[in-house]
Amino acid sequence: MLFNTLRFLLFFLPVTLLVALRLKGKALLRWLTLASFFFYAFAGHAWFLIPMLVTTVLDFLVAPMIYSARSPGRKRAWLVFSLSCNLGLLFYFKYARLVFGGAYASVILPAGISFYTFQTMSYVIDVYRGEARPETDFWTFAGFVSFFPHLVAGPLTRHDQLIPQLDAIADKGIKPRWNEGVFLFATGLAKKVLVADRIGALIDPRINDAASLGVAAAWLAMLGYSLQIYFDFSGYSDMAIGLGRLFGIELPLNFDSPYQARTPSEFWQRWHITLSRWLRDYLYIPLGGNRGSALRTGFNLLATMVLGGLWHGANWTFAAWGLYHGVLLVLFRLNERRWTALPAALQRTMTFFAVSLGWVFFRSETFDQARTWFSRLTDVSSLGLLGAGELTLAGLVAAGLLLALACPNAARRDWTRLSPGLQVALGLATVVAVLFMNFSSRFLYFQF
Repeated sequence: MLFNTLRFLLFFLPVTLLVALRLKGKALLRWLTLASFFFYAFAGHAWFLIPMLVTTVLDFLVAPMIYSARSPGRKRAWLVFSLSCNLGLLFYFKYARLVFGGAYASVILPAGISFYTFQTMSYVIDVYRGEARPETDFWTFAGFVSFFPHLVAGPLTRHDQLIPQLDAIADKGIKPRWNEGVFLFATGLAKKVLVADRIGALIDPRINDAASLGVAAAWLAMLGYSLQIYFDFSGYSDMAIGLGRLFGIELPLNFDSPYQARTPSEFWQRWHITLSRWLRDYLYIPLGGNRGSALRTGFNLLATMVLGGLWHGANWTFAAWGLYHGVLLVLFRLNERRWTALPAALQRTMTFFAVSLGWVFFRSETFDQARTWFSRLTDVSSLGLLGAGELTLAGLVAAGLLLALACPNAARRDWTRLSPGLQVALGLATVVAVLFMNFSSRFLYFQF
């Protein structure tokens, strides 16, 4: 089940919300959790529930073992057991085909497995570090893992962000933030259906046949994909945060106008914020962070970004994308004074184009495809007039760039004070988006 479907909008959401508004206490938590299980079962295959339930039950039971263990060795053993099981499931479903080849070609990747696995891992690690107490109520913990707005594609939510809120709504009932929830969901839907999907329909055939692209079309495809993935994923995050507010839950900000960043480092403070923070707190800092020599810090950055790239999928092009960003971050650290001395507009332009070039690795299914695409970007001999399809794409890219580079962040807007004119415009955009939902696609991050 997808947010951008009539089945979700006309059946699942109103039924789930209307029933939830009449409940309190454990009954409310059970309802939200069971509804989230139902949502997930229809996000792909019903058996997707099995690995999620295994992860949920495992870490619910292991966390108290870690907390009550009398010796550091026993604590560590329980932690290793939990991490081994979680990473083992993740490896089997996501990376076995990459490592072992054709024998695992038929393995189907459960939607969102990387998201909920990282959530429960951070919880167990925090219990091990003494930064959290284990949750004693299974339905609360299961609700934390499975809460449907963020289940399949984030934002990655920490236990201390969500569990206290679940306890609060169980105690006092749900107090929806109607304006904020509806308007933010509608904005995300418009981003996804009217911008991301329309650009994707034009660039996908061109990227799949990169060898035939002229230089202008190759650049339009690269810029188009930069905008497609942003509006697709930030649209999902807006919808998730909006849904959370309808249920009285505040989910964390996941995007903060990342294409307005001035530096490669700032980009990662604005793009997929919850994953960036997870990688910082549970990988980069444990590796040593920036506490050692410049060489060691560079290694930590490269290792973190390569593993962050592989988190996105079982393809070496994702590792190359991560390595590319790691190199960008290292080069920026070495030249930070020179970079930040440049005019702000030039910094933003350089950062945006550096990030956009990296998306070639991310989008390409093979290194041959990436190599071909890069070659077409520099083939000035193929410069020529644009066809009708390219002109349409150019118009969409221009509109997308204007929205991404100049408009304020949707999740930071005060939706309670939206002007009547903007309300009407958003209402019309929502109607058009609903009409176009039959031509909409799965969210790109569902595959992760």
